[in-house]
Order: sequence, then C-alpha cells, then structure tokens
Amino acid sequence: MGDATAVAAAPLRALLMGVSRFAPAVAEDEEPMPGRQGWDELPFVPPLMSRLEQAYEKLAYEVSAVREPDRRMVRQKWTEAGEEQYRVVHVISHGTTGVAGRGGAAERSERLSMVPSCGDPGLGTDLSLWVQEANSLSHPMLFVVDLCRAGRAARVAQLAQIPDDQLHAWVIAATGPDRAAYDGAFSTAVAEVLEEIADNGLDTSPSLRYVRWDRVTSSIQNRLSATGSRQKVHSTKVDTSQPLELPFFPNPNWTGDPRLELLQTVDAPVRAFVADLGAEHFMDRVRDHFVGRRRQLMDLAPWLDDASAGGLRVVTGAPGSGKSALLGALVCCGHQEILRVAPDIRRHLAAQQPDGVASPNPMLAAIHARNRDLDVVLTSLTTQWGLDTPGSRRTEPWTVPDLIEALLPLPDVPVLVFDALDEADDPADLMQRLLLPLSEAVRPDGRRCARLLVGTRRGERFEPLLQLAASQDTLLDLDDVPDDELRADLAEHLSLRLAELPSYSTAAQRPVRTTLARTVAAELTRNRSTVRQWGPFLVARIFGRALETLPAPVDVADAERLGASVPVTLPGVLELDLSLQPQRAQLRAVLAAVAWAKGEGFPTEAVTAVAAEFAPDVDEGNVRQLLEANRFYLRTGVESDGSTLYRLFHQGLADYLQVEPYLRPYDPPQPSPDSSKGPQ
Repeated sequence: MGDATAVAAAPLRALLMGVSRFAPAVAEDEEPMPGRQGWDELPFVPPLMSRLEQAYEKLAYEVSAVREPDRRMVRQKWTEAGEEQYRVVHVISHGTTGVAGRGGAAERSERLSMVPSCGDPGLGTDLSLWVQEANSLSHPMLFVVDLCRAGRAARVAQLAQIPDDQLHAWVIAATGPDRAAYDGAFSTAVAEVLEEIADNGLDTSPSLRYVRWDRVTSSIQNRLSATGSRQKVHSTKVDTSQPLELPFFPNPNWTGDPRLELLQTVDAPVRAFVADLGAEHFMDRVRDHFVGRRRQLMDLAPWLDDASAGGLRVVTGAPGSGKSALLGALVCCGHQEILRVAPDIRRHLAAQQPDGVASPNPMLAAIHARNRDLDVVLTSLTTQWGLDTPGSRRTEPWTVPDLIEALLPLPDVPVLVFDALDEADDPADLMQRLLLPLSEAVRPDGRRCARLLVGTRRGERFEPLLQLAASQDTLLDLDDVPDDELRADLAEHLSLRLAELPSYSTAAQRPVRTTLARTVAAELTRNRSTVRQWGPFLVARIFGRALETLPAPVDVADAERLGASVPVTLPGVLELDLSLQPQRAQLRAVLAAVAWAKGEGFPTEAVTAVAAEFAPDVDEGNVRQLLEANRFYLRTGVESDGSTLYRLFHQGLADYLQVEPYLRPYDPPQPSPDSSKGPQ
C-alpha cells in the first residue's frame, strides 16, 4: 500500500467516465462485418453521472467527469489517471469481452473492454489491462466498474496471489464475470452508499480514518438486493480477519486522535478495562469518573507488585459499588499495553493517589470476562504472557493444564487481573476450570504459579471462589467499607463532578456544591441495608448526570433540599434522569435495545431494529441522534468491519432495562425521614 501518511496526504481525485450514446458500428453505406453489431443507448447514464459526481464531491474528491468519451478520449483519460495519481476510476457503459479479430480464446477469456461512444472497443479500453497496470503504480487505485461481465476486472489472474498489503489495484464490479449489468442499478447503489458515507460514515468508528472495504462492498450489495436486482457485486477478495485501511472512502466521523487509534490495537479483553474506567478519551473521562476507593487502592497496588505475595484475592460488591473502576485503575497503571497507548491515565491516577498506583509489569495480564468463554480467555492469556508467539508453531488449542504447565518454569510469577466473572458466557465453568486451578497450582519453589485478583458479584455459584478467598482472609467486599469512608469518597466524587458543571462552577457556588455533595453522600450511606443491592457510586454518577438538567440550587438550604431528594436505588435515579431528557420514550427504547447487546455491543442497525419494538416512532435517523446525545450511558467498541458497536456502561443498567424497557410514569422520591438532620 506504500507509505500510509503520504497516501493520506495526497489529494483525492476521481475519474468518472460514462457513455449513453454510441455511434453505429458501420457507416450507413457499408455492410456490417461478421460479429459486429450496434450498441443500445443507455439513457440512465446522464442523470447517474451527475449524481455520482456530486456524491464523490461530498467525500472531498476532485472529480473529472468525462461524458460520452470516444476511444481516443478514454485512452487519454486513463493515461492521465495513472500519471496524476487518481484514487478512483469509475466507468459506466456497455462492456465486451473481446474485440473481433484480436487475441486468441485464452486472451478473450480475461478481456473486459469498455465500449466508448465511437462504438469501437479497441486499444486502450481494456479494463483488465488497466487493473494490471495500476498495480504497478506507486499509489492505490480503486476501479468501480459498471459494465456487463464486470467481474472479470475483479478476478485478474496475475493479481490473485498478491498479498492484500502489497496490492495497489482494487476493484468493485457490478456483476459476475459472465453476467449482465442492468439499468445502472449498481452505480445507483454506489451513489447511495457514497451519500450515506458522507452523511454518517456508515457508522464507522471515529478511530478509523477510512470506512472499511467490506463495510462498503456489503452495503452496495444490500442496496442492490433491496431493489430486487439479481446482480451480485464482485470485488477484490480481502482477508477480513486482517483489516486493511484502504484509503478510498474517508470517514467523516474520524477524530484524528492517535490515542483512540492506538487503543484499537490493544487486545479486546484488555481494552475493556479502559472503557470500564470511563477512559476511552483518557484524561477527559478519567477526570469525570474515577474518584474514591483510596484505601483499597493502597492495599491492592502493593500486593500486585509483591512477587512473594499469596495467590488469590477477590473483590466483590453490589452492582455499581466500584469493582470495575477499582480494578480498571490498577490495570491501566500496570499493564504495559495500556501504558503504551495511554500513559496519561497512569499520570492522572498517580497524581490523585501515588501510593495506590501499581507498577508497570510485563507479566501482568488482564481479562475482562464480559461475554467471553474459556477459549477466548486462554487465547488472550497465552498472548499476553508471551506463551503463544508467531514463531511458536503450536497447532493445538491451549487447555488450562497446558497453561499451568507453561507458567510453572517462568522466572517470575505472573499476575492476572480478572474482572466481571459474573458477566462471562459461562461464569461457573471459568471459575471451576480456570480460576480455581490457577489459584491452587504450586511452582517447584513453593510459590503459587500465578497471582489472581478477581472481581465478581456475589452469588451461590461463586461460593467456592468466595469461600476460598475468605478462608485466606483475601476477600474484599466493597459493600462492607465503613460508612464514614464511603461517605467521604462519594462526597469527593460529586464535588469534582459539580465543579465541572457551568451552573455550579463559580466561586460563589462553592458552598452550594459542597453542601449538595455532602448531602447526597449522606443520603446514599444513611441506610446501607436498604440500598445494598445498588452500588452508591453508580447511583451518584447517574444523579450527577441528572443535575446537569435540574435547576441549580440558589443557596445552601436549597442545596440541602435537592440533595435530600436523591433516589437511593438504581431504578429510581435512572427514572429521574430519563424523565428529564427530551424524546424520553425514544431514548428509553434505544437504551433498552442496547441493554440486550452481547460482547462488544450492537451496531446501529441492530439498535434500530430492537428499539422499534419498544417505541414505534424510532427510526435510524433518531437512533443515531440519541446514541450521540447520550454517550454518558454508553461504551463503544469496533466491529471487524469497522462499524461502531454500542453497549451500556454498566451491567446493572442492562439488567434493569431488560426488565423495564417501556416508558413508565415517574414518581419523584420523597426525602427520607432523617434528611432534616443535614449532611453528616
């Protein structure tokens, strides 16, 4: 593909050639030669040319549109396209597989010529030859071929064995090697896709500069099929397991943030820790999210660094108690891959709590188990610990006994931070077959073969793991921290959040935000037994979102009243915030749809399809709007085709919205009887 930076910097140029009228095959006073006949007019070409020209221009292409070119003009423009580094060549006309009297049967079997307006597809009109010539150029070139039998241009034998990353010529063709193309249906579909790319990038992730090849080609085929056309798009074959950044379709969503692009290179089970910390945009999100749990960080960070420490520690607590944020902070400080792409997360957390920051550790592996099974986990672990390298020649799948055997002779005891066990595909299986054996295996020197830090909710199925940790006095229950410690952490979290809101940020509002933060923290810790199933940090975070919309208190007394009204459960605070949002029925439907997402999440089209079940007036347009406007509730991933995937930022939200997906009346909570005592 050449130098990617140079390619990206080159101007985007497109050559568009279309022919609708053709000269007679023979003069009026001559007899036609055998095998020669006239060409039917193509009346759809002129309007298509205008639409395509505008569509390419919307993607910032400089378009050279050539209408009704004869053979001399076709040959001239193709020569210019190669010399001036055109990025796209798009042709619409009749296509023919041979020229009478020229070439043998073998040559004609691969030939695909564009018929020019003179009706003579002679020298210089062979698309198959153009593709071969383009592959020797120094820059990538895309051919969009709307001719009968266009698939021949996409299956040039000389290029079939060239690796994807060495190809310079790429083809999207209207139909198969021996099939007809009809009525410009293919170019119409191409124009529609180009227009949608300009509008929304086909929902491509902002971390990708270009819309992925397979995303574009499948979209073109989908539009063709939707019209009832039997044409099948043929394109250059690409190994989609190794996505290439082909520089043909600029992504309007691209942010140009190199950190986001680097983050996509991190293994997904590791990358999820960055997302759960709320740090996809690093400093912007960490500052907003992670505050508190200082004592737990100061306890766990030294343990992660201590090679002589014991083999198992377990962190548990209610949904929203801060398990994932706590483990995410440790991983983002100690995992070398995250440090490579996002060193500023560690710097920020170290500034907050230097004694609670884990040291960089090349033998620290991290697994976020959400919707992952044992095979995926083993693959990631063997890669992170350097046990499965490209030159290892291993052909058999890894097993847990294989993993333990490989860990025993290592010079250093490796560390595993394993979060969201309860969200795995088969949590009990992972616990019984991986975590318990790993925690119990012993090295020849008497040390455990690995040190495990596991995060999970409580539950009967996890009792073997929880009891093992409890028997070793290594079980940390975040719901059992002292009230005053939790209250202080919550107040600090809310104070920092309020200080960033315009209506609370002024010096005059300091007493208001301090009182409000303390009052909310007091309410959320006043009756711990009532709210034990809902983590107070999750409730506080969503209440902070609601405060962006609610009128700011005018004085300290007003702040006390507002703070005393805070809902103390996840359903209560979520219903409060949703009641304040515009299009709340549609928003709830969209969030409820995302609640059913598995793995890295749902693409926009899946969100739209599911949300329509919960609110009939949801369509693709307002789904995109709502997803963008409510990023607070969302985490994003990237599908193999480059499209953005959405999931809720917390499993507790998903659990509730799966049960309550429809709009419901909102009843404001009443202040608790003890709230008149003021903040504690």
